[in-house]
Amino acid sequence: MEDSCVHHIEFSVRDGENLQRTLLHQYKFSLAATRVNSRLKQWVLKSGSATCLLTQQISSENEQVQDQYFVEAGEVFDGAINKSSGQIDSVFNVALKVKNIASCVEKLSRSGVKILRPVKKYNDKYGEISLAVVKSCIGNVVHTLIQDENYSGVFLPGFNPVDNVHNNDLQLAQSSLVTHFDHVTFACDCGDSDRILEWYSKCFGMKRFMMNSDEDEAKGFVIDTEDIGLRLKAFEYWKCAETGLSLGNHPKSIKFVVAEALANQGPNQVDTFLHDHEGAGIQHVGLHTEDIIQTVSRLSDNGVQFAEPPYTYYTEVGKYEEICDIGQNVEILRKNGILVDAEADPGETTGDAQSQNLRYLMQKFTKPLFDRNTFFLEVIQRVGARGFGSGNITALWRSVQAYINSQEKQADS
Repeated sequence: MEDSCVHHIEFSVRDGENLQRTLLHQYKFSLAATRVNSRLKQWVLKSGSATCLLTQQISSENEQVQDQYFVEAGEVFDGAINKSSGQIDSVFNVALKVKNIASCVEKLSRSGVKILRPVKKYNDKYGEISLAVVKSCIGNVVHTLIQDENYSGVFLPGFNPVDNVHNNDLQLAQSSLVTHFDHVTFACDCGDSDRILEWYSKCFGMKRFMMNSDEDEAKGFVIDTEDIGLRLKAFEYWKCAETGLSLGNHPKSIKFVVAEALANQGPNQVDTFLHDHEGAGIQHVGLHTEDIIQTVSRLSDNGVQFAEPPYTYYTEVGKYEEICDIGQNVEILRKNGILVDAEADPGETTGDAQSQNLRYLMQKFTKPLFDRNTFFLEVIQRVGARGFGSGNITALWRSVQAYINSQEKQADS
């Protein structure tokens, strides 16, 4: 199984048992490891190289948590995370692999980054890892940094493998619907995207990339319609040998997208996220699949609820021809609510698509996973394309907005 620069993504949840059942039975992740102590329960779930860590705190409200890995979402939230009314379920930790953790943390410290957990070594019978935790500049987001080239265990020292899953990567990959994390999207305050891009460039050596040919370098990709006012900008790893981050401009390296509402446009889904999440944070994660039609169909059969695209999407001028030109069936895509964009990225192609001169991507959003309109997932298949299609972006975000509007109407009635 191929690696990626993301080691895992961590969820802080109130009901870990329920979420792990959802990921197991609906999304067909596999339970790889668990860990339980007096303060928390944790579940490690894998699909391909995508690894999710679910953390449920069980300590009392006033107990100081000093676990070797755990960083409570609330303790790093700017302004605290709903301390008056209880926890908010949140995806708050994108753990990154690094090549030289000591020099990486030293550089981050010199740049003024808050070090939440200093570098420390941990080991078990499978080897040794070095780990540190740093605070991002976005809301409650943190990054666990992990150097693990001398570790062969399922996850991290201290976690108990489940059902002899150790060294069973081939079987896990064959049963997975998802191959890896494609991207992480942050929702931030209006006007904050440039500060975030500057921070990640300075601290992690990440660089801006154009999402598609319609994007303006200064303004980003802007959706300014009657029902949506949104600005998106994206960045990714590069020159990883210099920054110490693993795998860089690899087809499976992570991309980050920053979403902010346009000023004076009225409420939209980014504002809804900021309100319900009580601050900026991770709004959604893209899960890459090699066959989105089969994956979406199976996920739907398993009970996953999706935010459906506008029906008119498939009747837009040129869309039918575009879909046929890349060899896809319009009716199958319409039936499954899958969006396709053949102009997703003007840049270089990869894999079989290069020889066929095909370059496109297909996408669909789920409804929120939690009881608030905050975090959701995206299913995405890339065929040669590295960016994000302008037509898909508008349709995808419109599907989310339509769902949120329907929820608000139900609440008012």
